[in-house]
Amino acid sequence: MTDGINNPGRRLPFAWGAPTTGVDAQSLGTSSAPGLSSNHFFRNTRSDAGPHGVGQNTFGRMTTAVNPYVSSADHLLATALKNEFSMLGPFKKDGKLTQRSLQQIASEEPNQSDVAERTILLAREILNRPRLNEAIIANGGFITLDSLSRAADSMVGNTHPNTQSVDPYHSKTDAEVVKAFRGMFDELRDTSEDYSFFFEKHRYVKTDKLIEMSKDPDETDKTGEVVRDAATGFPRKKYSEQQVYLARNLVERPGLLASLESRKANGTSLFGSHNSEGWLKNYSIDRWLENDRKEKGN
Repeated sequence: MTDGINNPGRRLPFAWGAPTTGVDAQSLGTSSAPGLSSNHFFRNTRSDAGPHGVGQNTFGRMTTAVNPYVSSADHLLATALKNEFSMLGPFKKDGKLTQRSLQQIASEEPNQSDVAERTILLAREILNRPRLNEAIIANGGFITLDSLSRAADSMVGNTHPNTQSVDPYHSKTDAEVVKAFRGMFDELRDTSEDYSFFFEKHRYVKTDKLIEMSKDPDETDKTGEVVRDAATGFPRKKYSEQQVYLARNLVERPGLLASLESRKANGTSLFGSHNSEGWLKNYSIDRWLENDRKEKGN
C-alpha cells in the first residue's frame, strides 16, 4: 500500500524517543537549559546572560541564534519555570499564573524591563512550543506547580516546531493530534461496527488497530507472505506514513490513548453505554475535544 518508514531510500528511519537520521542533539533537547536561580528573576542591572539581539519573527518569537533555550529539552524548560514560579507574583492574576501572564512576561523588552532577560527568553521559548505550552496548563487554564511538575516528568525531547524531525506531529499539541485522528476516523473505522440510532451515526476504531499501525507493519497477502514492491523489491507497507506517525503519537504519548477511552470521553447514555473496551467512538472523540477546549479555557 505504501513505502515504509524503514524502507531505505524511501522514508527516513524513525524510532520513537530515539535519534532519527539527520537529527542532532538539538532536536532531542539534550543540551542543558541555562542555569536559573530564584534570585535572577528581577534585576537592578543588566542580566548576566550576555547581550542578545531581538531577532523576533512574526509571532514575536526569538530566533534560534539569540535564545539560549532553543536547544534545551522541554522538561528542562518546564523545570526552569517551576523554579521561578514563586518569583512571578507581579504577573499572576489572583495569585495564579495564566497564559496571559506568560505572554506578558514574554513581551517584556530585556533592556527596558525589571524582569531578567533569561526569564523573558524562557517565557518566549515556552510559547514557541505549542505542545509544551499545552502540557503546562492545568484544568481551568491555569499554570500551576503541579502542572509544571507533570510536564517536566512527561515531556521528552525538544518539540520546537523548527526542530528537525521526520515526525509531522512532534510539535503538535495533544488536541491537534486528536483533531487529526478525528479527520482520519472514517478511513480507519471498522465498517462492520457501524450502526445508526435515529439521526446519530456511530462509528468505531479498534485501539488494537492503532497499536498495529504504530509498529509500521508490512503488508501481507492471504497466505501471510510479505508483499514486495515490484519496482524496488522492498516490503510494501500496510499503512501510510501519515497514519503511522499519527498512531505513534496517539499510542506513545503518556495517557492520551487512555483518555480517549475514558468514561469522561465516552459519556453516558439513557439506554446504556454502547462503548466497549478496546474501541474508540466518533462521538467520544468529539466529546474529548470539547472537554479539552473547556478545561484549557479556550
